[in-house]
Amino acid sequence: MSVIEIKGVKKYFTKEVYALKHIDLLINEGEMVSLIGPSGSGKSTLMRHISGLLLADKNSQSSIRVLGKTIQSKGKLDKDIRTSRAQIGHVFQQFNLVNRLSVLTNVMVGGLSRIPSYRSLLGWFTAEEKRLALQALDRVGLKNVALKRACDLSGGQQQRVAIARALMQKANVILADEPIASLDPESSRLVMQTLKDINEKDGITVVVTLHQVDYAQKYCQRAVALQDGAVFFDEQINQLNQHKLNQLYGTQAVHSFSEDTVSSSNGMNMSNGMPYSQDGTANTEEDHSQPRSLIN
Repeated sequence: MSVIEIKGVKKYFTKEVYALKHIDLLINEGEMVSLIGPSGSGKSTLMRHISGLLLADKNSQSSIRVLGKTIQSKGKLDKDIRTSRAQIGHVFQQFNLVNRLSVLTNVMVGGLSRIPSYRSLLGWFTAEEKRLALQALDRVGLKNVALKRACDLSGGQQQRVAIARALMQKANVILADEPIASLDPESSRLVMQTLKDINEKDGITVVVTLHQVDYAQKYCQRAVALQDGAVFFDEQINQLNQHKLNQLYGTQAVHSFSEDTVSSSNGMNMSNGMPYSQDGTANTEEDHSQPRSLIN
């Protein structure tokens, strides 16, 4: 059963500059799918469309549905978008934690959609909610730092707190947008292994954008590769051979994704993340020096 349905999604910024060109994509329940491709191919742009943080062109016959509920249609958000988003967990490159709050409180925030508004305003959580938050932290191996401030944790630890927050949210789908782009190799491994464990043990559908192809090959079942805003490859990960990678990334990438690199890569790939504006939408002011390449 498809839990994410994307039909005819287009995103043009001018008549000649585009980010997405008629994307059709189905992601099934329980899959762990990597979105890969060179910088500017549209990976993060597509991810933001799935969550409704970016809208498709209004003149297109586009639609995006997640868990049977419409996120957007013809470039307009569905009126019940808040209800739909409550079932979608987000893991961002920038972590999006409240640094001054404790790790435990940051995780409990994931359950705000299920508690009365007066308690959310007061920051009043029940003993049961604290127990569930501790349980989520235990799942990601961070129960021992529950009372520390988020700002006192390493980048890799903060990212795992973000995953625990998604668990507290009881999300049925997790969208992870370049979650390891700025992490060291061991932290990257722990984050990806945590996502894989959640996918396999809980049956939660995971979609993750990655620049590091070796991590996609190791942890994901399926790869969807974008090139110039269009789907270039959509198959099981074991079908992603060197020939396809050379076509996707260019001949200069031959040595970058060799088997030796897969076994010994340090996983470090510093990419340009896209910060969010105050209203929750993505800031699309990127480097325009490359033609037809606005967003990762």
